[in-house]
Amino acid sequence: MVPGLIYENPLEYIYTLLLDILVCTVKSFYFLLETIFLTLLPDRLRTKKDVTGQVVLITGGGGGVGRLIALNFAKLKAKAVIWDVNREAINATCDALKTEGFECASYIVDISDREKVYEAAKKVKEEIGKVDILVNNAGIVTCRPFLDLPDKAIESTYAVNILSHYWTAKAFLPDMIADKRGHIVTVSSVTGLMGTYACTDYSATKFATVGFHESLYSELKYHGHEYIGMTLVCPYYINTGMFSGVKPRLFPMLEPKYVADQLVDATLKNEVNCTLPGSVRMLLPLKCLLPAKTCWEMMLRIMKGPQSMSMYRGRGKAKSG
Repeated sequence: MVPGLIYENPLEYIYTLLLDILVCTVKSFYFLLETIFLTLLPDRLRTKKDVTGQVVLITGGGGGVGRLIALNFAKLKAKAVIWDVNREAINATCDALKTEGFECASYIVDISDREKVYEAAKKVKEEIGKVDILVNNAGIVTCRPFLDLPDKAIESTYAVNILSHYWTAKAFLPDMIADKRGHIVTVSSVTGLMGTYACTDYSATKFATVGFHESLYSELKYHGHEYIGMTLVCPYYINTGMFSGVKPRLFPMLEPKYVADQLVDATLKNEVNCTLPGSVRMLLPLKCLLPAKTCWEMMLRIMKGPQSMSMYRGRGKAKSG
């Protein structure tokens, strides 16, 4: 055998490999049938988790989608906790919830600052309680071609869009493990599955969120923390003003309410992956199956991706959403 492999004994190598292939095949067949069954099963018959009384923390909760996520969880009798760097946005979210008859706790937090995240997390635990569901929703975009991107904008995009996920997860995951319950929702993007024109910073950070989420998912599974849910949400462009001026060719922008509804529903169902709209998920494998030059032609001539992104307005300032 080639030295350095996990099993160097030839017999052990062959035996364990065949056994693992058999087990994997049987389980894969089961998972495929399960997926087909759950896809065809009417939504009203699906089992969903009860979040009554649970603390749900939403970063970027002052934005359009974040606000609607908070409202949806409040309607389910959960305790909504809003984090945002913008006081006016936070007030708007709290007012929206109060209008519907719900309360929410709010904190001004710069999630790009690790120490401020840890400090705010401590306050939440003392004043509200342990966080049961963490929704890493906050994000910013600058949307400029690479050579036009200011260095500071690149650093800010990484600090908010991916590094903050490390700080929030480190702050709340230990309690979830100790209590043997919890859920982490990672809001990524379709641009985290497919590189996008004028988004070398934004798209790269969204690719990073996918890698972060999948790696953390594997760690939790391997160490037996099956009770902690992990949901990765990858939406298409959302009509929040974050990509103001962009006019896609094949699919219209998603409405914030649709994204918020689907995110909460996926969380309640403990879904691992949620790509919006679902039809986009069917197209993504082409990226790996087709020649790279063919994919570029499809992006340029069929999807008109670069042309759409070049219509972006408000280039002077990073947009959040």
